[in-house]
Amino acid sequence: MRDECRYYNTCNVPLCPLDPSRDNYIWYPDEEICKRTEFGKLLWVKNQKKIAKRTKRKDLYYTYEMLNRKMIIGKGMTGLDPDKPEKDQLRKWFKNHPVQRELSEEEKEIRRQRMIQIIQMRDQKLFSEPQNL
Repeated sequence: MRDECRYYNTCNVPLCPLDPSRDNYIWYPDEEICKRTEFGKLLWVKNQKKIAKRTKRKDLYYTYEMLNRKMIIGKGMTGLDPDKPEKDQLRKWFKNHPVQRELSEEEKEIRRQRMIQIIQMRDQKLFSEPQNL
């Protein structure tokens, strides 16, 4: 299937969306990410891009299973150490990176109202302070 891709001859991605065995491979943040725009919306491809942009540790790897989860990706995100046994590291990693749950409509509305209050308070503070010209 990979050879059906127009980038097949020049592509070096270790995790290819067209490769059905991709869950057996690992990816390092300094390695290539699929360039095809039609695959750019896949959760794990988006996560690869975020991790590559934010992580400082390019020497730690990620599995497909790690990448294919809805989670918060920050600057402190780290992968697995290739010099240590994977099983225990994975267990700890999944515990430290839970799947981000969807907010209910009620929770979303509460957050919207809170943001409106914050903006109104900020605006009141801005307009109530004397202007030094």
